[in-house]
Parts: sequence; C-alpha cells; structure tokens
Amino acid sequence: MQAVVKTPHIEITGENIPKKLLDFLKKNYKNVELIDDEEEYIDITQTDWFRQMAAEDSPAEALKRYRKRFGMSQIELGEKLNMLKQNVSAMERGTRGISKATAHKLAEIFHSYPGRFI
Repeated sequence: MQAVVKTPHIEITGENIPKKLLDFLKKNYKNVELIDDEEEYIDITQTDWFRQMAAEDSPAEALKRYRKRFGMSQIELGEKLNMLKQNVSAMERGTRGISKATAHKLAEIFHSYPGRFI
C-alpha cells in the first residue's frame, strides 16, 4: 500500500522573518530553501559557458537531445516530420544533413529556433 502526500508550496516574503519561524521550517520540512531576492539573475544564453557548450554541440547531438527531452522515439519524430525513422536516425548520427525546411519544423516541434539544428 502506498500513501502519497503532497505538501503545498509555502512562500513567506519580507525582510524581517522571525528566526524562530525559520528554525521551525528547517527542522520540520526537508526541502526548505531560502532565497535572497537581492541575487542578480542572468539569462543563461548570455553566459560564456552556454556559448562554449553551444559551439561544441553539433546539430545532430542537439536533435537527439531535444528528441529525448521531449520523450519522443525516432518513429514518433519521423511521423511529425513526415519522414522515415531511418532518416531521423541518420540525422542524429550526423550522416544526413538537416535541411532548412526540416530545421524550421524541428524548431516548431521543440519550441526552439531553426539555427539550433543547422
């Protein structure tokens, strides 16, 4: 028998949160996360790390990663692209190029941009 209990997301904001309350939350809840609102957030696509990773990533590797991330088989992706599984496999291995038209279709399917697959 299993029992699954979901705890609701609790957000407490303010500069003066009592120490007693913070200690109670840390003691009684495993996943307490304190977020300092003064942290500066940046767009990951603007970082040197992201640019380096994107430069090293081939269109074939990107296609395979996106397909897996979206939980699709090569057959399912082939159906969406109106092509055979073998063609999808060849594109993922890098033995078949990805046309501009196919890159645009992939961008729509994976909510990305066409340049990612060319």
